[in-house]
Amino acid sequence: MMLETERLILRNWQESDVEHYLALASDVGYHCFTRPGRFMVQNAKEAKAKVRERMLLFDRRKLGKFPIFLKKSRPTETGEFIGTCGIEPFNLEEQPELELGYRLRLNFWGKGYAKEAATAMLKYGFDDLRLPKIMAFVLPQNRASVRILEQLGFQYLRDFVHAELVHRLYEFPQRVQGLRDSQA
Repeated sequence: MMLETERLILRNWQESDVEHYLALASDVGYHCFTRPGRFMVQNAKEAKAKVRERMLLFDRRKLGKFPIFLKKSRPTETGEFIGTCGIEPFNLEEQPELELGYRLRLNFWGKGYAKEAATAMLKYGFDDLRLPKIMAFVLPQNRASVRILEQLGFQYLRDFVHAELVHRLYEFPQRVQGLRDSQA
């Protein structure tokens, strides 16, 4: 799987992405709105295991949080690894659901990359995977991410507890056409 946007490339994890996973593990921006230690790895061996888990999820279900790279279409663009975005399974009160999520390295916040990547993932989820709905959740204090979800057309459902923290729960049902029609 490879998705391209105007400025980004999202693709499957590869075994050669261990260094990218290690970069995430040490980036304060990537962990800013997460329970401490959730994505931490201590070394390349642990990072390799995490990359393999992500590769397996894609092989089994065509899902995952995929690495995001800046395009190299202009001399000023670096092709740099900036974070992850994708759709993964999660349990909501013992019901299986699918969640859109994105996390960027701190240096790449505030440039519109999260919204751009999330838009591509929604299109992938609805058009390629034919998902009936996609959920998302966010800590209320993460105002930028709340704004992104609302701009994309997600509908707020309610608050709920995830990973021992209160989150805002959103849904983007396939029948909601706002984003999909405007992106066609």
